[in-house]
Amino acid sequence: MLVKIITGLIIGTGMSFIMSGIITIVNTGIDDAYLSRWMKAWVIAWSIATPIAIIIGPLARKYATNIADYMNK
Repeated sequence: MLVKIITGLIIGTGMSFIMSGIITIVNTGIDDAYLSRWMKAWVIAWSIATPIAIIIGPLARKYATNIADYMNK
């Protein structure tokens, strides 16, 4: 169980960090206030993405295993 939570934390943190940075660039560009906007967006994204990654991660792994098993038949 602890491994699933830690995995979700790592995935949620990494994805939310990268995606919020890219989306902030696309929406507002890069200027002196970019880093501040990015960090604000990242905190919001992280608080949403991390619990979702913790919940969806094991389910996604189960579906991926089932699909891979089916394809290997």
